[in-house]
Amino acid sequence: MTNLRNVAIVVLVLWMFVDSMFVFRHMTGAAENRDRFSLKLLMVGSMLTLWTSIGLAFSPIGTLHSVALQVAGLVVMAVGIVVRSTAIAQLGRLHTPNVAVRTDHQLKVTGLYRLVRHPSYLGALIAYFGFSLALGNWLSVVVIMGAMSCLYLYRIHEEDAAMLAAFGDPYRAYCERTRRLIPWVY
Repeated sequence: MTNLRNVAIVVLVLWMFVDSMFVFRHMTGAAENRDRFSLKLLMVGSMLTLWTSIGLAFSPIGTLHSVALQVAGLVVMAVGIVVRSTAIAQLGRLHTPNVAVRTDHQLKVTGLYRLVRHPSYLGALIAYFGFSLALGNWLSVVVIMGAMSCLYLYRIHEEDAAMLAAFGDPYRAYCERTRRLIPWVY
């Protein structure tokens, strides 16, 4: 169990490093930035959440004692990373770390964006859920999914507001056709 937990931590660190290399290369200027602290909140909140959850995983309180669940968690984590990476690749240079609308921004409604408005956030949440399972501690699952869901829901609210302000009726129509995170549900 300890080895699988350590594998999950290494995979998380590698994923976050590679993900940030790709995402932060498209940071926008101040004129295009519509982010009202959601990036800072997401960065600080996720680090505090992940460190707390990792700390909990090393305590005896909440231990799951299930190697199968940890292996399943690693698989789910991999699926989430693939979903997030695919969404980022499909959006290309329009995927930015801060909430921004570029001057030549076009609304993306194909690929994963045909199914949900925020597939990169869906992928991240799936990956974090898998990571929390792979830690082998139910308290880690509660902390990660509770905090990360709140952080991403705030981010989605900010992004939807920015896109609605920039695109108006076409974005409103897109919102009516697609859900935020879970196809056909939410």
